[in-house]
Amino acid sequence: MKYILLLIIGVVAGAAGAFFLDRTPSYRPKVDDVLSQLSSPIVKYGKVSDDVFAETMEKYSIESCFVRDPALKDEDPVWMTREPLGPNGLAREPEHPVPDLSELPGLVKIEQILSESGSQKHHCAATRIGKNWFLTAAHCVRMKGSASSPVVDMVIVEPSEDVAQEETVIVPIDGAICHSAWYSQTGKFDDDIALVHVSDVSALNNVSVAVFDHAAAPLPPETYEETHFAGWGKNGRNRFLQGGKLNIVEIGETFILGDNGGEFSPCVGDSGGPLYVDTSNGKRVVGVLSSVSKDACPPYEWSFYTRVKTFQPWIDTAMSLCRQDGQFVCRDYRLN
Repeated sequence: MKYILLLIIGVVAGAAGAFFLDRTPSYRPKVDDVLSQLSSPIVKYGKVSDDVFAETMEKYSIESCFVRDPALKDEDPVWMTREPLGPNGLAREPEHPVPDLSELPGLVKIEQILSESGSQKHHCAATRIGKNWFLTAAHCVRMKGSASSPVVDMVIVEPSEDVAQEETVIVPIDGAICHSAWYSQTGKFDDDIALVHVSDVSALNNVSVAVFDHAAAPLPPETYEETHFAGWGKNGRNRFLQGGKLNIVEIGETFILGDNGGEFSPCVGDSGGPLYVDTSNGKRVVGVLSSVSKDACPPYEWSFYTRVKTFQPWIDTAMSLCRQDGQFVCRDYRLN
């Protein structure tokens, strides 16, 4: 009995110590790393049947929502490079202030190609949260075009103030997984979360891995007094980086609601992008932009974010399950 009591006291003391260190600025990143490892399930599968793997994905609400056509590997399609800008393009300027990219860890642009010529595209943003993983919104992956313009490809665009420049780095996405509970008809933040996987990230060495809010030790509410959004929105036809402060008016278990009172705010094209909060150790990602209430931008109104910390177990499970032995294995088990 004495040893059991000593064990309980040790666990309580350890938890108290971890809590204290978690609130100590110099130790917070180290604590986050440990919590991430402890909370991430170790899901390792050997040679199992397709049915068993599919059942496992379904159990954890993981759904394959994009798989790149292998034929695109044979030769780089036209959308993998930028054409030189003409006089009109060179003369175009951003309509909103361009933020400092060094203050936006992990931010990248996503383009969904909807035509064989590459001229028709959907635009979103994402955040790098692992070496090969990028966090975005489910609707950014599932936003399919018409029957005459299906999804042809998806790519990651290395962040820059102007992503139309000839030297812009473009990397193919080889697969994506979405939260299977997302229901597109709601048009809001209900499980609107997805992960995209890039096998070859050698061209993205300049993109840092962002730290996101953890369910095991979520950031306190007072940190939400200083939040920032970023993406490529409608700033010069989704070309120029934009961003700024966002006033948070409501925080729920699964969502974060922002409203700048009609002033400059997130817009269409910023979807999937991060909501950052300032901490003593730099910016943390607390949300993923799901939707805005006004598409015109302006006028600006509400911004709906999926709250990351609530979905942290799903994120950890999906990354662990769908990348094994260095390969993205969920490509072969499409449930949609």
